[in-house]
Amino acid sequence: MKKLTSADLISEIVKKGIATEKEINLICRRMNAGEKTDLSEIWDGEISITPEQTTKGLNWLKNQWESPNGKERKNSPFGYREEKAVETFTSFTFAGIHDAGNFHHSFYVPLYDVNGAEGSFQYYVSGGICHIIG
Repeated sequence: MKKLTSADLISEIVKKGIATEKEINLICRRMNAGEKTDLSEIWDGEISITPEQTTKGLNWLKNQWESPNGKERKNSPFGYREEKAVETFTSFTFAGIHDAGNFHHSFYVPLYDVNGAEGSFQYYVSGGICHIIG
């Protein structure tokens, strides 16, 4: 079986309009290994993620915000805008890949949009920490 190139994988994701966690991780892994990849097709489209990823991501975001008791965490990364987006959550979209590295070393991670009825924001996770960038 022939190895699927990153360009073919990205074209397939755009054509389907949905990306699995495995596909997203494969693109990141290849980019972290030094492969140059054109992501403009992803940036131009609305790429959904699977229902399993949506559930996993929403539960993770809620856990960043509130403890299981329902109390807001002291180290919550969210402001009012992000809290409203999570409260009124409608969907996630895969926004592309973000370089979370430093000046000397690139480290590529998935970038997601959180869409709510009352707002939205963009974030990535690096080192287990939620970084809100938009």
